Amino acid sequence: MLNTKSLRSTRQRNAIKNAFSKTGRPLGPKEILDIASADVQNLGIATVYRNIKTMLEQHDLMSVEVPGQPSRYYLPMAEKHPLFLCSKTNRAFFLDPKSVKVQLTNLPKHFHVNHSEVIVHGEYHD
Repeated sequence: MLNTKSLRSTRQRNAIKNAFSKTGRPLGPKEILDIASADVQNLGIATVYRNIKTMLEQHDLMSVEVPGQPSRYYLPMAEKHPLFLCSKTNRAFFLDPKSVKVQLTNLPKHFHVNHSEVIVHGEYHD
């Protein structure tokens, strides 16, 4: 049975979606709260977490895991993107997948790669 309450469009959910549209990058819950609060006053972190959970269940958000870091979330995309993680601000950014080339050489015999993930660490400068 479909839970229609979770599909309901709310001001809070719209503000959260707008936070992703404004930044175009993966965001953590605190970042979402800070950005979405500009659209909805008195938005609380519990509301952000509830909406993240619902949006993940409805496939309106995806999560990206960085080892040793909390999850970040982003709007679904057609293809995977390499991730740039700023060591100064701890913000995550997507890189153009065409700009990052990974070449694996000298793999052991009978070794087949199923997928790979690329995380580039450095500092972002405005």
